[in-house]
Amino acid sequence: MKETHESVSERLDRLLGLLASQRSWNGPRLAEELGVSLRTLRRDMARLAARGVPIEAERGRGGGVRVPARMGLGRLQLNHREALDLLLALAIGERMRSPLLLSSLKGLRQKIAMAFPPEERSRVNRLRRRILHGPLASQRVSETWESPRPAVLGLVQDGFFEQRTLEVVYRSARERTTRVVEPHYLMLAWPAWYLLVWDHLRDAVRILRLDRIESARLTDKTFPLREADAMLLVARDLFASV
Repeated sequence: MKETHESVSERLDRLLGLLASQRSWNGPRLAEELGVSLRTLRRDMARLAARGVPIEAERGRGGGVRVPARMGLGRLQLNHREALDLLLALAIGERMRSPLLLSSLKGLRQKIAMAFPPEERSRVNRLRRRILHGPLASQRVSETWESPRPAVLGLVQDGFFEQRTLEVVYRSARERTTRVVEPHYLMLAWPAWYLLVWDHLRDAVRILRLDRIESARLTDKTFPLREADAMLLVARDLFASV
């Protein structure tokens, strides 16, 4: 199968992570971990070396390949789902207001932004501004909240990141409907996550509990981002019903 740029890039990220995870690797074991041939592994090692990663190799029994112990592995190489997961984790930390975290969260946000290549930095910052904090969930919501379906979460992340509409099957307290929505903002009302959307079925702002989305399908239609304040004014009135 012909390698794509994306598949090679993701594999190089995994290779870097493996090299950093222990002191030394032998070639066959490293190739097995990556699920590639030794020939592909050698090509990937050459690619890393060309990027300036100092790879050390020792021949003979007990030898192997490694990166120097004190060597940092450069900028973060995250795909959009990993970047979003990291930003959501920071949002949870901010919402919990833990004294163990609050002193370093601002610095962490700045370092995470700087860790991305310049061409991606502004996009990540815009993504962070689309993650909102709401009030604590009511007792009723806390008692009924369930873990969202993993397959649904992946598609929601894709639609959120790429600003593409989603066709979802949604189960509210009163009915089960199929609707097309624009996923504009994610909002945490601990412990529940909500999706603030423009609902094409209702032709209006709606707020959806992530655990009540039963299925999702990503469409090809994109949408411009709406202002958060205007959507939140409507969402506050809807909050009790979700």
